[in-house]
Amino acid sequence: MQPVRTPRGEDTAAQSQSNLERSVAAALRTIAAVQAERSAPPVRSARLRLATIYGVTRLQRRREREAG
Repeated sequence: MQPVRTPRGEDTAAQSQSNLERSVAAALRTIAAVQAERSAPPVRSARLRLATIYGVTRLQRRREREAG
């Protein structure tokens, strides 16, 4: 099968192939981004962890002040 040529000399089969490759690449990038987002820890748990650390630090400082 020979590629179809347009009056301007453009190769429509090559264009179709190029468009398909770009489309597949975009789909793969989207899939990779979704997988990365799903594997990342949720923001809520990270905030709770930081709040716990902050609370423990405040308690330790208060005990040091009261003991000293």
